[in-house]
Amino acid sequence: MTRKLSLSAELPPVADVRPELPNGCSWQEDGSVLLVLSRPVSFSETSGGGTRKVDISDLVFQELTAGDLIDSSEYRTGGTRTLFLLCASTGRRGPAGENLLRGMAARDYQKAVKILDVFTSDGPQTGTSA
Repeated sequence: MTRKLSLSAELPPVADVRPELPNGCSWQEDGSVLLVLSRPVSFSETSGGGTRKVDISDLVFQELTAGDLIDSSEYRTGGTRTLFLLCASTGRRGPAGENLLRGMAARDYQKAVKILDVFTSDGPQTGTSA
């Protein structure tokens, strides 16, 4: 008796279980999140070659580490902690990073904060509340 083995080339669709992102944001293959700014942020950058104007039209957010959260505890107010975490997640640390993030449109800043929430959330709550 001869048996034939057949392989199906079609795989069932894989459900995307990642949290939903704000409008204008998208998941990247490496797990980072791309935020396209509604309005580019312009600032001047000075180097040995002089000063030039730089326009930033998007930001990439990486997942935060426990060290980022631990280090954020040094900041006394929620606003400064959030700004520190945004800088850590985007890799834009220091005064230049802070100036860039402070120059964002308010709606973009709110989206950025929601991205931080996605990275720090431990998932949906289940069960009943007391």
